[in-house]
Amino acid sequence: MSLQLHRQVAINCILSKGSEGLQGEGCVYDLTSPRQPMSTPEALRPGDFVKLHLWIPDEDSHISVNLAEVQWVKSDSIKVDLLVVSPPDQTRLNQFTSSQD
Repeated sequence: MSLQLHRQVAINCILSKGSEGLQGEGCVYDLTSPRQPMSTPEALRPGDFVKLHLWIPDEDSHISVNLAEVQWVKSDSIKVDLLVVSPPDQTRLNQFTSSQD
């Protein structure tokens, strides 16, 4: 299976704890356009690589995920596997996750 690299796609979402772990609600952006028009999740395919900006409620800065792999796409939902996260952002993400238990 051939993997596609979607460097032009970024996903901004607000994190929350769901029944199956962390969940985010947000938008998919096509970064190839100067106006950054929204792209639909259906444009993504399993195996695509994307960037993420994860926002934690009540915080002013986002967590950057420089590389994530799309696992599945269903209607307006996607599941991603986080591959490259800086150590400070990984620590923030872990703290948020543990505070939601």
